[in-house]
Amino acid sequence: MSRIKPFAYASSTAAGVAILIIGYNIYSFGYLFHTFVAISLMVALSAPAIIIHFENRRKKLIDDALPRLLDDLAESQEAGMTLLQALEESSKRKYGPITEELKRLTTQLSWGLGFEEAFSAFSKRIGTELSIRTTTLILEAIRLGGDLKNIFGSTAQFVREIIELRDERESQLRPYMMVIYISSLVFVLVIVILYQSFFVPMALEPTRFLRLPMSLEGYKAILFDLAIVEALFGGLTAGKLSQGLTFNGLKHSVVLLAVVTVIFTFLL
Repeated sequence: MSRIKPFAYASSTAAGVAILIIGYNIYSFGYLFHTFVAISLMVALSAPAIIIHFENRRKKLIDDALPRLLDDLAESQEAGMTLLQALEESSKRKYGPITEELKRLTTQLSWGLGFEEAFSAFSKRIGTELSIRTTTLILEAIRLGGDLKNIFGSTAQFVREIIELRDERESQLRPYMMVIYISSLVFVLVIVILYQSFFVPMALEPTRFLRLPMSLEGYKAILFDLAIVEALFGGLTAGKLSQGLTFNGLKHSVVLLAVVTVIFTFLL
């Protein structure tokens, strides 16, 4: 994933810029150019949104598998296995994305790499914050001395509690994410009503005191731009609320931009 990430980011950005240039060459700054602006943003943000989504999914699968792995290591220690034997036995089981890195860890230990160095490299390759904390906790406990069975068992319980708190936080914040979606859609609905109930009648039947200083297309373009900004930053806000990181909201921004584009293209 890390190898294709720069290429995917560059490709999606280039495609977005190309769509923007095509729209400008065809429509200049006319109303339909703003549709190309929305499409170019969707295209440019799609690759980062997809990559971030799958990276978060991978990290969640790894974190969810950690307590089971630690419990299995504790049971192997209780059965009288050495740490290397316990890791080798665990590497034959299925722990999702963590399995391949576990096999690599056992290979490095069997080749004589130091325990602390091998585990530190293992946690860095996995890359999740919880795995790094878990590895640090285990290494410190082993350095101070203690029964490995108890260390792995207590660490598994600690990780399980952290995951439960994370899931509880996400479930509590999920309604706020829906509020962002609803507020964005209400904003677009208000724009549609304002355009059809105020700007269109005024343009068709201007009075002496109420005349539009610009064309309907001009007002429609301005309202479209406002809806695009609302969709972009509304999605980022949803990501911040639901998962704690702003860029996790890129997928929400893409979805909202698609909704806004469809409404302004076919309903307005």
